[in-house]
Amino acid sequence: MNKNDKKSRYGALLLSIAGACLACSQVLAQSVTINPATEYQTIRGFGGMNGVGWIGDLTPAQIDSAFGADPGQIGLSIMRMRIDPNSANWRIQVPAAVRARQLGAILLATPWSPPAFMKTNNSLINGGKLKPEYYDEYATHLLDFANYMSTNGAPLYTVSVQNEPDWHPDYESCDWSGDDFVNFLNSQGSRFGSNLKVTVGEAVGFAKRFTDPVLNSSTAVQHADIIAGHLYGAVPQDYPLARSKGKEVWMTEHYTDSKNDANLWPLALDVGTEVHQSMAANFNAYIWWYIRRSYGFLTENGQVSKRGYIMSQYARFVRPG
Repeated sequence: MNKNDKKSRYGALLLSIAGACLACSQVLAQSVTINPATEYQTIRGFGGMNGVGWIGDLTPAQIDSAFGADPGQIGLSIMRMRIDPNSANWRIQVPAAVRARQLGAILLATPWSPPAFMKTNNSLINGGKLKPEYYDEYATHLLDFANYMSTNGAPLYTVSVQNEPDWHPDYESCDWSGDDFVNFLNSQGSRFGSNLKVTVGEAVGFAKRFTDPVLNSSTAVQHADIIAGHLYGAVPQDYPLARSKGKEVWMTEHYTDSKNDANLWPLALDVGTEVHQSMAANFNAYIWWYIRRSYGFLTENGQVSKRGYIMSQYARFVRPG
């Protein structure tokens, strides 16, 4: 390539840059009105699921990338974990939870199923219901997990009563109704005390038929701190009844696309759209599904994905509280 060719290409490049800058200046010239005296919901945090027991645990470096708040890190502040129905397996939850806590994260623990002997189908899978005569033992099971984690340096912020009570697949699951939640909380809710918040709902499509009965019960509502749901087949919507009862509203599980790589534009932008919609719906927390996955905030090699960097625009800069 001769000098004239270079000059010609440089000139075209400069004209292109100048045009882009002009377009940018036109966009930036739009007016935005901010009223700092107007406050909306308190943000409890942004998070993701650590699936140890079902998939490999996050490494210490991956936890730092996910929960650290420095440049190049995502800044998550909530770690969600599973309560294994077999207490012999609880130990594997500890290392990652401890490290996330050291980085300032709070912990949400969710059961997919009670121990099989407590259920009507005597199985961990395919739904089945918790027998009322085992309400006391099930509450003890949840509290024992909380105590185990606390003793090992990872105290929980909140424990959920049940994951996806409206979904009974061929893996760990349990069916609940809104009335079941009311009955369980009326029977056992007072045992959870003030240091461990109780999360209720976590329905697949944020279906309010699982949480409205709790909110409308003058007794059960006293034992529910967080009203939660998932966004499979749903879009974020305000929940005035929950807010009127002084409850936080958390989105505790979703992934917007599992078939494509998290580094693929423009699909990676979808999580930003959904988080924005969740914030506009007055949610207090947004929690993604697996943190490390081909479609997650970290790719399988542990690198922050494009989707992860989009999430970091919320998680790093909109801190808890």
